[in-house]
Formats: sequence, C-alpha cells, structure tokens
Amino acid sequence: MIGLARLARRRWIPKFLAASALLATGAGCSRLHFRERADKDVEGILTQKNVFADTKIENWHVYPDPKARHADPSCPDHPPFPPDDYAAWLLSPNPQKPSKKWGAGRYEGQEYLKQIEAWDTQNRAEEVNEPKPPAPVTSANTGVVGGFAFAFNSEQKAYRIRLDQAVELALFNSREFQDRREDLYLSALPVTSERFSFAAQAFAAETVVRDNSGRQRPDAGNRWSLNTEAGLTRLFPTGATLLFRFANQVVLDLTSSRPDIAVSNLSLTFLQPLLQGGGFAVTLESLTQAERTLLYAIRSYARFRKVFYVAIAGTGDYTNNPYGLQGLAVNLGRAIGNNLTAPTSGFQPVILRAASLENERKNLEALDQILKLYRNLKEGGVVSDLQVVRVELQFLQSQTRFLDSTRLYLDLLDNFKLQLGVPTNMPIELDDAPLQPMKKQVKRIERVYDELVAVQAEAGKYDPSEQPARYRERWKTLLTESALVRGTDFAKKFAGRLADLAALSDDNLKKKSDDAFEARRKLLDERAERQKAGKEEPADSEAAIAAVENVVDFAQFERALRRFESSPWLKLSKERQPGERASQFRAVLDAGMLVALAARNERLDQIRGNWPQLPPILVDGEDLIRLPLDDAGTKVAQVALTGRLDLMNARAQVVDSYRQIAVRANALQGVLDVQYDLNTGTPATDNEVFAFAGSRTRHALTFRAEPPFVRRVERNNYRAALISYQRQRRTLMAFEDNIINDCRADLRQLRSLAESYKVQQRSVELAYAQVDNARSTLLAPPDPTAREAAGSSAALTEQLLQAQTQLLQAQTTLYTIWINYLNTRMNLYLDLELLPLDSRGLWNDELPQPQLPATPPP
Repeated sequence: MIGLARLARRRWIPKFLAASALLATGAGCSRLHFRERADKDVEGILTQKNVFADTKIENWHVYPDPKARHADPSCPDHPPFPPDDYAAWLLSPNPQKPSKKWGAGRYEGQEYLKQIEAWDTQNRAEEVNEPKPPAPVTSANTGVVGGFAFAFNSEQKAYRIRLDQAVELALFNSREFQDRREDLYLSALPVTSERFSFAAQAFAAETVVRDNSGRQRPDAGNRWSLNTEAGLTRLFPTGATLLFRFANQVVLDLTSSRPDIAVSNLSLTFLQPLLQGGGFAVTLESLTQAERTLLYAIRSYARFRKVFYVAIAGTGDYTNNPYGLQGLAVNLGRAIGNNLTAPTSGFQPVILRAASLENERKNLEALDQILKLYRNLKEGGVVSDLQVVRVELQFLQSQTRFLDSTRLYLDLLDNFKLQLGVPTNMPIELDDAPLQPMKKQVKRIERVYDELVAVQAEAGKYDPSEQPARYRERWKTLLTESALVRGTDFAKKFAGRLADLAALSDDNLKKKSDDAFEARRKLLDERAERQKAGKEEPADSEAAIAAVENVVDFAQFERALRRFESSPWLKLSKERQPGERASQFRAVLDAGMLVALAARNERLDQIRGNWPQLPPILVDGEDLIRLPLDDAGTKVAQVALTGRLDLMNARAQVVDSYRQIAVRANALQGVLDVQYDLNTGTPATDNEVFAFAGSRTRHALTFRAEPPFVRRVERNNYRAALISYQRQRRTLMAFEDNIINDCRADLRQLRSLAESYKVQQRSVELAYAQVDNARSTLLAPPDPTAREAAGSSAALTEQLLQAQTQLLQAQTTLYTIWINYLNTRMNLYLDLELLPLDSRGLWNDELPQPQLPATPPP
C-alpha cells in the first residue's frame, strides 16, 4: 500500500509542479495581452476625461499612422531586430540575436509618397487660365540669364502641395507630433496604476521543495514540501491598509508510515495611521496629482495641436515657449545638447522667400535687358563705356544676391521638409495661394505699365516719309482703342475732347492753355499757403489740381500736334529739316505721353480699389484693428486670461503646490497607529486544511506612538513646500502678465503692419512709376538741338538703376508685410486661444464672420 501510494504521489507531483510553473509565469498572459490591456485602460481613461469641447482629443493615436514615413507594420510586441552597428556587435556580447520568426531589418513607410503624388495631380489639374510660375528650383526655369546660369537647378519633378495638404501631411508624418501623442498615452498610464493601488489586490505563491537526506543525518528522509500562500491587500483613502493572508503547508514524507501532514494558517491585519501617514490629503495625493497631470496633458495636447498648426503654417516652435506644455514630456534632446527636433521654417515664410527669390530673378532679367540696351547705346555713341560698366557691375551684384537668396531659399525649404517629416531630397513645390492676392495686384500694376510702354513704343515709331496728318490719327487710335485705355472714361471722352480743341483757333487754344496754367498756379499757391499755415487740406484739392493739369496737358498736346502738322521744318534748309522734324516729333510724343498718363492714372485708380483687404481680427464680433488701442488691449487681455489652456494648467498647478503644504505638514506630526491582527490555524494532526476554530484564534489590538522628536528633514521639506507655493503664485502672476504682454505686442504689431500695408501700396505704385519715368527719360528720342552733358547721361543711368533696385525692395517689402500680418494674426488668435481646428487639424479661417459697419478705423 505504501509503495502504491508513493507511486501515485510520484505521478501527480510532476503535474503539480508543471501547473505551479504555469501559474507562476502567468500562463495565457502574453505580451499581446498586457499591451492590449494597457491600451484599453488608457483608452477608457481618456474617454472618461474627454468631456470638454475646447480640449477635445483629436488626431490622436498612439500607433503611427499607416501612411506615415515612420509607420511600423511589424508586430509591436516582437519588432524585427534592427540593424546594429558592426563594431558594437563585434566587440560586445550579443545575448539577443535576430529571430527567424520575427526577422531583422529596418522599415520605412512609403504610403505618404502616394498621398503626395495624388495631391500633386489634383493641384495641377485645378490650374486654369493662367498657370502658376514654377518654383525657382525646379527644372522648369533652368537656363541662362545674361550669360549667368542658375547654380541650383534640379531635374526632378517637384510635387506641388497646398497649405492644408502640408498640415495634413505633417499630422501623420511629423515625428514631433507622434511624440506628443505618445506623451499623452504615457500621462494616462500613471492614472491606471494609481487607481489600481486602491483596488483589492490578490496575490498567490507556491513553493515546492524536494528534500532528500541520507540515513546518518538527523533529518534523514525523503520529503516533498508544498507551501501555498494566497491573500489580498487593500489600501483605503484614509491611509488604512488591510492584509488578508491564507497559508498552507503540505509535507509528504515518502519514508514515513504517515506521509501526509497538512497545516493551514489564516491571518488578517488592519492598520490605520491616525497622525503621520493618515488622512485623505496624504493618501490621495498621488492619485490626485496623476489625475490632474493627465488633465494638464489633455489641455496641453489640445494646445499643442494649435501650436503645431501655427508652426507649420506660419512661424513658431513646438514648445509653447516660454510657458511649456504641462503633462507632455520635454524634448530630451535639448537637455543633453543633441537636439534633433525639426527646425521650424513654416509654409508661409517659405513661400515668402520663394516670392522674394522670384523678384530677384525678375530684377536680374530686367538688369540683363538694361545691360543689353546700354551696350547697343554704346555702339551708337549715346552712352559712355563708364556707364555700361556701371550697369554691368549692378548686374553682377544682383547675380551674387540671387545666388545667396537661392541658397537661403533651398535651406529654408529643406528645413520645412524636416518639419513635414519627408526626406530632404524629395522635391516639393509649395502652392503660393496665401500670396496670390498680392501677386495678382502687382501683376495688374505691371500690366498697366507694360501697356503704357506699348503705347509709347507704337507712338514713337518715327518714319520721316509719313504724312504729318496721319500722326494725329495714330494717336487717336492709340488713346481710344489700345489695351491701356480699354474700358476707361478717358477712352470714351478722348475723341470728343480732342475734337473740341481742334475746333478752336490758335489764339483761343493759346488762351485756354494760358488760363489753365494760371488756374494751376493759383491752386498750387493756395495749397502752399495752407501748408505754411498748418491748415488741413480740402478733400477735393488734389482732384481740382489734377483736372486743371489735364486741361493743360490736352491743350499742349493739341498745340504740339498743330505745330507738327504745319511742317515748320520745310522753311529750313534741307540740312536742318531732318533734325527739326525729329524735334517736333519728339515734342508731340512727350505731350501725347503726358495725356496718356491720365488714362494710366485712371487705370491705376481702378486697380487701387482692388488692393486686397487685410483679414480682420474679430473678437466677440469686433475688429481689433478698428477699436481704439486701449479698448482692443483690454479685450485681448480679458479673452486671453479667460480661455488660455496653458494658463488654466498654471492656475491648477498653484493648487498642486498648495496641497503639498498639508502633505509635508503631515510628516511633522508624531506617529500614532492603531493595528488589529487576527490569526488562526489548523491542528497539525488532522490533515484538515480548513479546520479553523475560535479556540485556536488569536486577536490583538496594538497602539503604536512615536513623539516627533527628530523632524529635521521633514521640517526642511515643509519649509520648502511653503516657498514652492509662493513661487508658484508668482509664476502664475508672471504667466498672466506675459500672456497679456504677448497679446498686446501682437496687437500693436498688427496695427503697425496694417498701417504699413497702406503705405507700401503707394510705395509699390510709385516704384513702378519711377522705373517707368526713368526708362522713358532714358529712351526718349534725343533733342537734336540740345547738347547734353556726359554728367546728365550718367545721372540718368544712376536714376534707372536706383529705380530698379527700389522696385525690387518695394515688392519684397509688400510681400513681407502681407505674410507677417497673416502670421502675426494667426499668433494672436493662438495667444487668445481662438484658433479652433477641425478634425483634420486645420484652421478654417473662412467661416462666416459678423458683418462690420463700414466705418473707417480711428
């Protein structure tokens, strides 16, 4: 019987050992199980916290988007073995080697390329009427300007993307954004741990000992000992702890006549601290801080989405400096001096740089044409070699600036590619839609001056054999049918006004001209007197002067035509006739161009009404640009201090510091604990595992006290908590003051940019007029009767080159003001927390806005 019992026991012992091993290793709980449980817990907590509309969790996923370049399709629990450094692999132990099942290697997603190609196809298919000029670095503009080859040409096709597409690409491709998603996940994990610490936590352990001792030893025998321990613990919000424990020991002595011995023990312990370590304030502090930190992280993530949008679309970084993003991890790269965070270039600064580069290229082409012109004039003896050298020097300097600008543009574009998370060798072309209003307006102005040049070129065609009378008809056709005057009141009235003047006698025409001259002189004198007296100029003063000057110009044009038609050169000798005829022709041309300027000015007045309006800054239905500065400053301060998410976090952190005062003060107290213990067991002779009885039960109630004699460390911690609270209060004050300061600075900058925009509009118009005047003066037919000095010709050269440079500066400044206004406006809305994003992470700035009264700003 004993042998059979031993055999039976020997059979189930290995099975028991195997079961115990499986229990100890957590059979069925794989990596996948723990990962999915963690994901489920975090998802539940975030769903529970996701209750406020202004901090709605969007664009969040802890696993990379499948379209992302950093996507990883492998099993998260068993990623493939990454390529190792050869020297490190060779010169160190390698306890882990590539697995045949999970493989080895590095993966880089390619789906984002398909998305970019689809966007490029869509954007280019949307081009209608006037295609946009290619980006300066694509193969489309390879070539040579004046013998100067572009040094940064690329033969690769560039992918065109819009602003919204760039933001969408960055949302799933940016490494920094994915870091912040993971930060939010990591902020939720401590909450799961802290909540679990207040749940009943079971534990179990099994110990199996095989003890085989020789016959001559005092403990001789062959024994199996099975020690089982199970129980649960529970922490209560008051600081009390409960421990319930059940222990069982089974001894199997295979050499004894009574092999089985089973003893059980049951114990319960309840401990409640009454002073130090007790109470809700101390016990719940870790859970409270974890819950609040998660809330900070949710707010910070919501604000980071806006910060990220502004950084991609305009200017700014990802850190919300100087205020930080509470609850989200800091960039450790900065701390260790190895910052790999993508530089923040921004979409709009890149297209601004591209527009400036385009202006540089156009300026270079214009100087190239001027250089060719001067070389031709030099061959005709009109200009000196010194003037040609001066023009060529200006051209060479512009080449150098163009090269530098191209390099800076490419550097900025590569930095922006890093922002988007795409390879820097990928050719992309940014759609310049934000700058299109400015470019279209500039093109309208350029078109007017090109049409004026065309009129001058057509009117300046000189043919000595042409009948003088036909010249009047040519001017009539030009000033009624040319592109310059098409659709203007000037074209409708020109023929009638010219006919009225033609009907006047020479004396009456001269009288009309003299009267107009006198009227203009009086108006100019009156304006000078008002300016001298400091009086305000009447609104119709400029219009009155312009009307009188127009009469003067028309009368002078008619008189010049009459002189030319009378052929006064026929009264001179044949040698002098060609010079006199050319001189009279030039007089008509100069007078006619003065008349044509009225048509140009009318066209420019029409275009002036088409200047794009700066977008308003609407807050509570009021435009901050129109409000008085003090009222606008008060409004932005109120809005910012009410809605800023990071400011809410800062206010909550003051309470965090306040709570620490009570927590640290608790440690100053003495120790007073009360503990209850219950212990009961089973007799060792009955082999009854659960034979508990009151007669074998022990109850103990223990009081433990410790006076607070030594509390030096606790005292210092308490004093530090008091100081920390005061510092946090001051930090909040500084936070609020700096936010108000930022908003007021943005507001002042916006108002300054709005005024500068008006000034720059006129500067661009004058710059075009200056170039046109300088070119017209240079190219005007020479007066055969005048003996121009070399200094006058050189002055004209300097005037033309300076005008061309000022035009370039005026265009670039105009674009810069426009983009700076858009960026500053976006930053102000961000500072006011009035930058709502849709589910795609885009700011829809085209929502219907309240209608504003058509009153001028103060």
